Amino acid sequence: MLSIGRGHRLAPVPAGPGECELELEQEDGRDMKKKWPSLPALSVFESTVRLGSMTAAAEEMGLSQPVVSQRIRALEDSLGVSLFDRRGGRLMPTRQGDDFYKSVAQGLQIIDDACRHARRAGQKMRPSVSIAAGAGFTHLCLLPRMPALKAAFPEFRFSVLPIDRDDDAEMQSADIAIRFGRRPVNDDAVRVAGEKVFPVCSPAYAARCGVERIQSIDDLARLALLHQDARDPRWLDWAQWARAVGIEMPMDEDFFAYRNYPLVLNAALEGSGVALGWEFVVEKHLARGQLVVLGPAVTREDHGYWMELKYSANAVTQPVKAWLINALQNTTE
Repeated sequence: MLSIGRGHRLAPVPAGPGECELELEQEDGRDMKKKWPSLPALSVFESTVRLGSMTAAAEEMGLSQPVVSQRIRALEDSLGVSLFDRRGGRLMPTRQGDDFYKSVAQGLQIIDDACRHARRAGQKMRPSVSIAAGAGFTHLCLLPRMPALKAAFPEFRFSVLPIDRDDDAEMQSADIAIRFGRRPVNDDAVRVAGEKVFPVCSPAYAARCGVERIQSIDDLARLALLHQDARDPRWLDWAQWARAVGIEMPMDEDFFAYRNYPLVLNAALEGSGVALGWEFVVEKHLARGQLVVLGPAVTREDHGYWMELKYSANAVTQPVKAWLINALQNTTE
């Protein structure tokens, strides 16, 4: 039992295997009590909403999908509210769940910042490198390579920033920025990947819809087309892809919009519809048979992913940039 102030104490409350909640109670026995959900439960909830599926959250956190599901159910029970709409096979946050997510995400970020600050205070100063890129590129291309990067530079501290807006202050201030679009003005920018875009979906969805390859407006009309919410002129959308390959878009398409590209791709992997896939981002899913190509590719030679340094002559970031270029251009990584 821990005492935290005059007349109050913290009591552990069982909350599942390896977890507990903390209950704040007054020592004089009055019934004023306050309970908090466990931090693991809040963490899996935040990850599930951000990534759009329990499967993706389990993979990110190194857990099994049933454990993630159990923790979320326990969280809903402790709060007395449904955080997700599970109807129709799609996992979407309810209105209460979306509001709760915004507060939880902010709170976890505050906790993470506090932990980082405490660790920094107890450590010697080490080289610190921040790497910013779009959410899809970060999740699918950078994060899988981070263990190898850390092993190559064990004395460095790295922070990875998933940012979709080029004008975001964190993107502008990052030591290494990877942006998508046309070639930047900066002559030192290096293209780490070109742009080749084609429709992709799960093999099961293609079989269910009976479409082997999109060739006409009738084929498009039979499919659920997965879109990203944000309208960004840098990115090819379904209308632009259809014009480029000479196919008319249906007037009443089956339309789903998602918050960011990782959510779009997860929806495609789970058989919810057809997404536009950037070859560099989805090539491993294709190689594993998790996705299949469903239509012709569109290539824009002047577009791609460009890497830039905040300070081009920086002796700390130059070797990291060289390592990343080699890793990203080597598809066997």
